Amino acid sequence: MSEAVTLLLLLMLLLLLTVWSRTNRSHIPGPSFLAGLGPILSYSRFMWMGIGTASNYYNHKYGSTVRVWINGEETLILSKQVVRTEAICVSSTTKHLDSLQEMTNPSGHVDALNLLRAIVVDISNSQELQDVMENLLAIKRKTINESEKLDDYRDFATELIFSQNHGELSADNVRQCILEMVIAAPDTLSISLFFMLMLLKQNPDVELKIVEEMNSVVGEKGADANVDYQSLKVLESFINESLRFHPVVDFTMRKALEDDTIEGITIKKGTNIILNIGLMHKTEFFPKPKEFCLKNFDKTVPSRFFQPFGCGPRSCVGKHIAMVMMKAILVTLLSRYTVCPRQGCTLSSIKLINNLSQQPVEDDHSLAMHFIPRTTPPQHTQH
Repeated sequence: MSEAVTLLLLLMLLLLLTVWSRTNRSHIPGPSFLAGLGPILSYSRFMWMGIGTASNYYNHKYGSTVRVWINGEETLILSKQVVRTEAICVSSTTKHLDSLQEMTNPSGHVDALNLLRAIVVDISNSQELQDVMENLLAIKRKTINESEKLDDYRDFATELIFSQNHGELSADNVRQCILEMVIAAPDTLSISLFFMLMLLKQNPDVELKIVEEMNSVVGEKGADANVDYQSLKVLESFINESLRFHPVVDFTMRKALEDDTIEGITIKKGTNIILNIGLMHKTEFFPKPKEFCLKNFDKTVPSRFFQPFGCGPRSCVGKHIAMVMMKAILVTLLSRYTVCPRQGCTLSSIKLINNLSQQPVEDDHSLAMHFIPRTTPPQHTQH
């Protein structure tokens, strides 16, 4: 009996030593190991909240560098580079707003979509982001060269590097392709921002809430200061609701990798599947699914009900930086101007082409907006 007790005590001591070693192995801030419970809780949070929301939660709680566990593996969440991305967005937006007069026509209107395109392209062409992409590609090339088996690395970036090695693409081509993926495609991002400006003027109460929040968080520091964009919850709800209510990309395409059953319907392996995201976003899960309403995001929305960037391993790799860019651009723009479309021009009146994505038919009337310097609270007026 005493031998059994001794053995039990030794096992408990071994367990405590294991827990102690795992807890103190890393000096990087993050949730505790807790005898194996920490990794389970960490992974559960990512599964429930989604990677982006959970990452924001951990960075806000522990700082710019956080150690967590995903599927049992230690994972680092870094946010320092995001701060630099925000600064690039603010700088590029400010530069184009400072020269807004050059894009203003005789009637006092600006082609808003082309302005947003110019801003986003300017951001993507910034030397800082180009250098970051080049460093990441250098790491990828090193991984490929040192790998004994390439099957584990056959992703899109690898295919681009192989094309470069065979002379089909230049180094600049490869870097630009990766960069456009990471920032969620410049044109898609520009059109999303254009739709948001339209929705903003159709919902003046929302614009007022956003401006009040901006004044509270940004204050007199200005958008070019070190702004805590994660604290702009009204703005984040507005962006999410805009992507839900009027997405640029309202469907995704997949192929069944094995036989499956969905709600009693048999899906054979190899079947092509189109996910109608636009209609999936208007389910009864949301309090007001058919209306544009920020209350639809009063609580955390599981990814199965909200997929503006797709989901799973084939989701848009640029979704996180796209959110950072949209916040920084909108704060910089809205802190200086209130934007009004022409009289009678709304999202429902704009002609759209919807093939791979929703693209506004570009004419002088639909895309023109009047940029009014913000000296008073926003008013619901159209020009």
